[in-house]
Amino acid sequence: MGGIVGLNIQSHKTKQLKLFLAFSGAFLISITILNLIPEVYERMGHKAGYYILAGFFLQIIVDFFSKGIEHGHLHFHEFKKGFPISVFFALSLHALLEGFGLGGDAFSEETRNNLVFAIGLHELPAAFALAVVLKSVHSKTKSNYLWIALYAIMVPLGMIIGNQLVEYSDAFTAVISIVIGVFLHISTTILFENNESHTYGRYKLVAIAIGLIIALLAVNIHVH
Repeated sequence: MGGIVGLNIQSHKTKQLKLFLAFSGAFLISITILNLIPEVYERMGHKAGYYILAGFFLQIIVDFFSKGIEHGHLHFHEFKKGFPISVFFALSLHALLEGFGLGGDAFSEETRNNLVFAIGLHELPAAFALAVVLKSVHSKTKSNYLWIALYAIMVPLGMIIGNQLVEYSDAFTAVISIVIGVFLHISTTILFENNESHTYGRYKLVAIAIGLIIALLAVNIHVH
């Protein structure tokens, strides 16, 4: 959905994109701290911290190749004409890792439900940004839809691989801890990036507050 919108809009709605990212970043960091981190520490103990740290710095490497477009950094002068292969594969790896968290029984049902929502909130603008970049630097319109479709299967593919890894409990939990580190980097980068203006900053603050409130409701109100 995010990719199709990105391929068909007539202008680059970067301000709206960043506000949506601020909302999703607040929700993601809240779910990570309130749900994901406690569960992996319960399973792994203090060792989880090493893998979380590894995931945090892994995302820095991914950002180097993706140029941060999943954070709303759409600086088109940085992209050469032609297919942005490094951006596509960096974002695909990122989405694949996110899918691991949904595989098997790594988390409780409540946490998995919140994680599905968090990943969806993050991947919609990420796919939108990828599509806008593809449209700007890669003129083959029909093939752009194919690349977006390929990107869209990365999270489900991660789920399938996660289901296969779940029998190797320690290794699977380690991978999930790495994913948590990735989430921490993504959410903090979104939340702490510089504002373009004081007015925009107020809107961003409201978006963050809404994301936080919805996360708190999701964590504390259980719907069966």
